[in-house]
Amino acid sequence: MDVGRGAWSAARVLRTAVRTYATAPPPKPVKMKVPKVLPYQQTRKELSDRKVYLYSKYERLLRESELVILFEAENLSVSLMEQVRKQMHSVPFPAEDKARLDQLNNGQWTLPTTMLNMARTGILRPVCRNDPEECVKALGPYLNGQVAMLSTRVLSPEYIGKVLRAMERPIKAARDAVDPQSGKKAPRLAPVAAVIERRKTVDASDIPALTKLPSLPVLQSQLVGLLSMPGQQIAGILSQAGGSTLAATLEARRRDLEKGENA
Repeated sequence: MDVGRGAWSAARVLRTAVRTYATAPPPKPVKMKVPKVLPYQQTRKELSDRKVYLYSKYERLLRESELVILFEAENLSVSLMEQVRKQMHSVPFPAEDKARLDQLNNGQWTLPTTMLNMARTGILRPVCRNDPEECVKALGPYLNGQVAMLSTRVLSPEYIGKVLRAMERPIKAARDAVDPQSGKKAPRLAPVAAVIERRKTVDASDIPALTKLPSLPVLQSQLVGLLSMPGQQIAGILSQAGGSTLAATLEARRRDLEKGENA
């Protein structure tokens, strides 16, 4: 009797388990959370010491330079760049600008006034993007490929023109030395854009016109001359009014009037 009851209970439990398994809904898929930043990418958030140095350097050059010119650079060897820098530094620096730098820095200016660097666009691009001035941000589209950056602490058009012509001499010599039939690419260093005093961005076509402008002292003297010209004329008239010229003019007018009355 007990054996039969136990067998019946076991069969009932088995039927219930089979029915439950057959009618139960399928298990829901478990969603795996994929991290947006993989573990190996955590190390890329921190810049290396070299990149930190370059970021600060580019930021300082863009902030302190009165003129920055970007060049498209191709096939420039280290030795050729050294020749270009040597020619660039051979151009004498304007004495008036040197005196101004000495005065601004409370002593003698010893740092380089003009620098030419091969820029790493991957670092220079965010520097320009984070700059508060819109004219500096506008340099972003020009930061592709190999780029050289010329920066100078003074905006002297005559000096800049001489620097650009001096830089072109070794480039032209190296370009002429390349045999056209050899299949080698000639070196190239061509300006593409410039920023003037962190106020205006100019295209490459406007840079030659920039180098032909008068220097700042010349412009200041011309402006002083224009402003002082009316004052000089007034001073001349007043000096005549207070001297013998006015007396002679009045005396001649009196004689003319007396002749008219006698006639």
